[in-house]
Amino acid sequence: MRTGHPYWMVILLVLAVLALTIVIPNNVLISNNDQVGLALDWQEAQGVAQAAGVPTAELVQQLQPEGAGYMTVREDTLGRLKQTGRIQVLTGWELYQLTQMLSSEDAAEEEFRLQDTYVLTTNQELFNRLKERLQRRFPDQVRTLAWAADNTYALAVSVHRDQLTPVGIGISPSEVAAVRALGFEPVLVWLDGAKTLGELKLDLNDVAQLQPAALIPGPLPAAAGPEVGSRLAQLDIVQGVPEFDPPLGAAAVAAAGDYKTVRVYERPVHTIYQEYLLAVRDRNVRLVVLHLLWQVPAAQKGQSLVDANRTHLSRTAAALTAAGMKLGTLQSFPPRQANRAVVAAMLGLTPALFVYRQRWPWMLWVLVGAGTGLVALLVPPLILMWLRKGAALAIAGFLPARAMFQALSTAQRQTAAPVMRGLTALMGSAALTLLGGVVVQGLLGDIDFLLKLHVFSGIKVAYLITFALVLAVAYGEQWRGRRWWQEKQIAPVELLVTGLLGVAVWVLFNRSGNASIIPIPAWELKARSFLEAALFARPRTKEFLVGHPALMLAAAGWAEDKFYRPQLLVLAAVGQASLINTFVHLHTPVAISLVRSLLGLGGGALVGALLLGVGNFVARRGKRNA
Repeated sequence: MRTGHPYWMVILLVLAVLALTIVIPNNVLISNNDQVGLALDWQEAQGVAQAAGVPTAELVQQLQPEGAGYMTVREDTLGRLKQTGRIQVLTGWELYQLTQMLSSEDAAEEEFRLQDTYVLTTNQELFNRLKERLQRRFPDQVRTLAWAADNTYALAVSVHRDQLTPVGIGISPSEVAAVRALGFEPVLVWLDGAKTLGELKLDLNDVAQLQPAALIPGPLPAAAGPEVGSRLAQLDIVQGVPEFDPPLGAAAVAAAGDYKTVRVYERPVHTIYQEYLLAVRDRNVRLVVLHLLWQVPAAQKGQSLVDANRTHLSRTAAALTAAGMKLGTLQSFPPRQANRAVVAAMLGLTPALFVYRQRWPWMLWVLVGAGTGLVALLVPPLILMWLRKGAALAIAGFLPARAMFQALSTAQRQTAAPVMRGLTALMGSAALTLLGGVVVQGLLGDIDFLLKLHVFSGIKVAYLITFALVLAVAYGEQWRGRRWWQEKQIAPVELLVTGLLGVAVWVLFNRSGNASIIPIPAWELKARSFLEAALFARPRTKEFLVGHPALMLAAAGWAEDKFYRPQLLVLAAVGQASLINTFVHLHTPVAISLVRSLLGLGGGALVGALLLGVGNFVARRGKRNA
C-alpha cells in the first residue's frame, strides 16, 4: 500500500491536538462526578422479606446501613396487580358463574357480555385509578358495574384481557410514602410504553406531587419526549436511562431536560461484583439498582436470607467504592457539547488523511478542506451530526490499515533483528491508530455520546472496511506486473485459507460485547474475570493473542513471498481495528480506553516476541540438522 509522504501523519497529529481540546474536558467532568447512587427495588424487597419470614421494614432497615439510599418504585400494571392478587381479571362467563355462586340478586340484573373483560378489586383508591386510566386508554369501552358484593368494585372493558396486561396505571402514592417513611429516596419507574399523551399528563402530575429523586421513563411516543423532559427539568428531577437498552425517546427527554440524566445499571440478580465496578468506572453509570437474593447461596450456607442479602449489598458497595466512587446523591454530568468551531476545523482537515497530496493541486486541496469546514459551521445540527459520524467511520475504517502499512514499510527498511523490527512496526502502527482513536473521540465528544443516548453505529462496517482494504492491498502487491492477469492468481488452497480466515474473524468479533451469539467457554470467562481482577483494565484478547503478534510476525518477514501473507496481514489488522474500536466506545472514559490499549500492546509484544524467538530457534535447529 502506498503510504504517501508522511505529511498525512502531521495532519493526524494536528487533528489529535484539536480533539484533545474536547476529550480532556470531557474526561475531567467524568472524573469530577464521583457520586453513585445505590438502589433497591421496593416490590422485590417486599417479596424477599416474605420469603425470609420478616417484615419488609425489618429487612430494609438491616440493608440500609450498607449503603443503599434509593428505592425504585415501579408502575402498577394490570398484569402485576393481578399477579400480586390486588385485582381479579375475569371473562364475562367467569364473572357470571362467580355471581351465580354468590347468589347475588343485584348481580342477576347485570348484563354480562361474554366478550368483555371484567376487572375487580376491593380497594376503592385503586379502583378509581383503574377507572380513570382505562377510560383514557379505551374511550367509550369502559363501564362501571353497579353490582358490588363485600365491597368489591368492578369495571367492564370491551377488549380482550391480554390487551389489558401491559396497561399501566401510574405509581402508587402509598408505596412512595412507605419508601420515604423507611428513609429511602424514591426512584420512579414507568413500565407502560403505549400510553396516550393524556395518560402521560396524569403521570407527570403524579411526579410533580411525589417529587422523586429520579424517574426512569421507559419507552415514550416521539411527541411526548420533549414535554416529559422539559417537565422533569422544571421539577429538578433526574432522568434515569438503562445503560444496555436505552428506551425509545430517552434522547429527546434528556435534551429537553438539559441532560439532567444518569445512566442506570440494572441486571438480573447476580454476584459477579466486578460487574458493578466496571459499570461505574468504565461505562459512566451513576445509579446502580441492586436486585436481592431470593435464596441463600451455597457458599453462605448457614446464614439467614437477611444476612445473605446484607453481605450481598456490602460486597456490591465495596465494588463501587473500589472503582473510586462514593455512595451518595445522584449527580448528572454537565450538558457539555463539543465546540462547533473545533469540530468544523477537524472535519476540514479529515479529507487530507485519505488523499495523496502529490496528485492534487495545492489550491484544490486547500479549497476542499476550507469548504468542508465552512459547511460544518453552517449546516443544521442534524446534518452536522451525520458529517461527524461519516468522518468518524472513515477514520475508524481506513486509518488502521494505513497505519499498519506505514509501519510495515518502515520496518522493511530496517536491518535490525526480527524482534526489533516487529516491535518497531507494532508500536509505530499502534501510535498512529491511537491518535486516530483520540480524533474519533473528539469528533463525537458530545454529552449524548458520553451517556450513550447516541451511539456510533458503524463499528462492524469499520471492521469490514479495514479487512477488505488490507486484503485488497496485500493481493495488489502480489499481482503487480504488466500482464498480471495471465498469471495463476488464487489457488484452491488460498481460497480455503481465506475462507477459514473469514470464519475466524467472524467468530472473534461476534464473541465480543455484552451479548455474544456464540457461547463463550467457562474457562475463558474465568480467564477474563482473572484479568479484570488482576489488571486495572482487561486487554482485549483479539489484540494481545491475535492481532499484535501477527503484525510482529509480518514485520519480521514471516510469510514473505508466501501465498498466505495476505491472510497474515488481515490477522495483523485485527489488532489495529480492535484498538481503534476501543475508543469508539464513547461512553467509556478515554483514560480507561488508553490503559486497556497499552496493556494489550504490552501483552501482544510479549506474545509476538515469544513466537519470533521460538520460530528462530526452530529454524536454526532445522538448519543444523539439514
